[in-house]
Amino acid sequence: MDKRFLKGVIPALTTPFREDQSLDLDGLGRLVDLVIGDGVDGVVVNGCTGESWAIADGERAAMFKTTVKAAAGRVPVIAGCSGISVTDTIAKVRQAEAAGCDAAMISPPWYIMLGQDEIMDHYQAILKEIALPVMLYNIPRRTGVQLGIDAIDRLADHPKVVALKESSKEWGILSSCIRRTHDRISILAGYASYYGLAAITEGAAGYVDSSTPVFGSRSPQFYRAARDGDVETARRIQTDMSNILADFFGLGTFPAAIKAALDLLGRPGGRTRDPIRALNPAQREILRKSMERSGLLPMETLAASA
Repeated sequence: MDKRFLKGVIPALTTPFREDQSLDLDGLGRLVDLVIGDGVDGVVVNGCTGESWAIADGERAAMFKTTVKAAAGRVPVIAGCSGISVTDTIAKVRQAEAAGCDAAMISPPWYIMLGQDEIMDHYQAILKEIALPVMLYNIPRRTGVQLGIDAIDRLADHPKVVALKESSKEWGILSSCIRRTHDRISILAGYASYYGLAAITEGAAGYVDSSTPVFGSRSPQFYRAARDGDVETARRIQTDMSNILADFFGLGTFPAAIKAALDLLGRPGGRTRDPIRALNPAQREILRKSMERSGLLPMETLAASA
C-alpha cells in the first residue's frame, strides 16, 4: 500500500491570538476554512509558524480539535507534536490522535544537540508507542541539529513514517532526500518560494509553507503549474512570491510579519505572543506598501489621488 498520502500545498498555519494574547479558536477555524477555499491540500497546526513554543497543553488540544472540525474531512490535518523528550512528544501525539488529526509532524529534539544515533533512538521510541502516521521534520535552524540523510533514509522504511518536511534551507540536502526516498515517503519542501519549482521538478510531492495563507490562491496555482510542467507560469509566480517574502522576512521576528499581513488582508492573524513583538506602525506601513506593489492589496495611494 502506498503511504504517500500527504502531497500538494500544505500551509503551516499561524495561531491567532487576541490583543490580550489569549487564544482565538474562532479565528483559527476561520483561517482553516479560508485556506481550504484557496485550494490547499492539507494544513499544519501548531508548528513553528504557529508559535508552538507558546502553547499550553490545554490550548494545544483545543487547537487540534478546532482544526479538525473546521477542515471537516476536506483536507488532511497534520499536528505539530515535536518535543524535547520522548514522553512529551508522545503526549502531544495522543492529543492529536484524540482530536482526529491525520498525521503528526515531529522534529528531532532541540537544545540538547543529539547525535544521529540518539536522534534515531528518539524517533524509534516514539514510533513504537503511537498509531498516527508521522511526518519527519528537519529544521536545523530551530533545533540546532540536522536530521541526517542516512537517518531519513532508514526511517523512510518504517510503515508509520509517511512524509518529510525538509526545511534545512540547503538545496543539496533537499535534493538528496528527494532522490533517495521519494519512492517511499512524500518529500515536502520548506521555503517553497525559493525551492518549490526545483523540488517539484525533481520529484517532491509538494511543500509546506508559512506564507501560503497570505498568497491565497496564488500558492496552489504555483504548485499545479509546477506539477503539470508549466515551467513558465510556475517560474513567474515563484519569482513574485520570493520578491514579496524578501520584504516580509526583514520585518520583525517570525511570524510577526505573516500575522500582520493576514490582518491587512482581513484574515485572522492577530498579535504574537511575548516575547515576540507585534510589528510597529512603521513596519506595518512598509509591509502594506509591499503588499500593494505585489497586488495582494489594492493601491490605496493611487486610488486616493485618482
